[in-house]
Amino acid sequence: MLEFLHAEKKYDGRKIISISSLQLPKGIYWLQGQNGSGKTTLLRMTAGIIPFSGDVMVDGTSLKKDTTIYRSKISWADAEPEFPAFLSGEELISFYTYVRKASVLETKKIISILQAEHFIDQKIGTYSSGMTKKISILLAFMGRPSFILLDEPLSTLDSESAHLVMKMIHDFHGQFGTSFLLSSHHDMTKDFLVAPKKLLLIDQNIVL
Repeated sequence: MLEFLHAEKKYDGRKIISISSLQLPKGIYWLQGQNGSGKTTLLRMTAGIIPFSGDVMVDGTSLKKDTTIYRSKISWADAEPEFPAFLSGEELISFYTYVRKASVLETKKIISILQAEHFIDQKIGTYSSGMTKKISILLAFMGRPSFILLDEPLSTLDSESAHLVMKMIHDFHGQFGTSFLLSSHHDMTKDFLVAPKKLLLIDQNIVL
C-alpha cells in the first residue's frame, strides 16, 4: 500500500501538491492531469527525490523516518532519464544489482525482455533516447520493489518496445504483486487485461 499523509510541496511559495490523506492499495494506477498539474512533482516526491512536508509510506514504512528501507521498497524511472555518459549500461546495472540486492538471474531476464543485451556494453553517451529509456526502465524493475513509479514510460520508445514494457508491467503485477504508479499521455486502458485505476490530479490533489 502507498499512503500519503499531509504531503505538500511548494515552489516559490506556490502550492503544487497538497494531499491531506490518501491510501492506494496494491494495483496499477494511471495518474492523469493537465500539463503543469504536478504529475512529475508528485512522482518525485513519492520517490524521495525532492523535499516536501508531510510523509509518504510504502507498506507501513515511512519515507521520513525509515528512508533507507523505504527506498528499497520503491523505485523510479524519469520521463527523460539522464545518466553519466562515461558509464556503460553494464556498469549501471552492476551498481544497481549491488545497491538493490537484485537477483542476477532475474536481471538477465529483464535485459532479455527489453532486448537490451545488444547495447548494454556500450557507453551511455552513445545511446539513443530509446536506449536510454530502456536502461532507465530496466533499473526501475530490478530488486523486486513493492511500488514502481514510471513517468511517461512509453515516451521515446518504438511500438514494439512500448508493448514489451506494458507486458512487463502486467506480468510483474500478476507474478510478484508489484504495484505501479504511471504517469502517461498514452491511453493505457487498452493495453491491460484489467484496466489500470485512473487517478486524476486536480487542484493539487488526487481525485479517485
